[in-house]
Amino acid sequence: MGAKNIAFYDDALLFDADRVLIPFLEAVGKAGFRVSFHTPNALNARFMTPPLARRMLEAGFASFFLGLESHAPAWQQSTGGKVSSDEFAAAVRCLRAAGAQSILSYVIAGHPDTDTQELEPSIRFAHRCGTRVLLSEFSPVPGTADGDKSEPWADLAEPLSHNKTAFAIRRLGADSVNALKALCRSLNSQPGPGAATI
Repeated sequence: MGAKNIAFYDDALLFDADRVLIPFLEAVGKAGFRVSFHTPNALNARFMTPPLARRMLEAGFASFFLGLESHAPAWQQSTGGKVSSDEFAAAVRCLRAAGAQSILSYVIAGHPDTDTQELEPSIRFAHRCGTRVLLSEFSPVPGTADGDKSEPWADLAEPLSHNKTAFAIRRLGADSVNALKALCRSLNSQPGPGAATI
């Protein structure tokens, strides 16, 4: 149909890759498609391997977004242990070794448990690993555990309170949010050391 850029909004794209993603990548190669794939919803870094990174680059993946959320081990465990800092750093190394040029990472800002999240160290860690860092502002969802924790800062019966930008400012304060965004901009304007050994 002439599309040149295709985005996967699936944070489980790498799960069970041998059964799902790799056959897709092989089919793309056989068909000779010349497109760029992107992953703006973030990939789970735990499932990245050197062979998978190479296959994704060969198939045309152009930008890789990874979910870090936080560098703090206690925060990672309390939110389900989706990915550790070591797994995140290893995924970045896999992608760099395969030739990836555009690697971005998300750090959550404004989560109700932000006191244990170590936001600034998390941002600096993601930069040291060699990624551009983006803040992902937390949006409370009524009826969830995190939504319940958010009630001291927002009336969740009011739909406008679910707005991610508004909630992050309520939780952290406008000055703090702006300072974190400025830190990301500053670090992103500098060449990163590139998948540093942690």
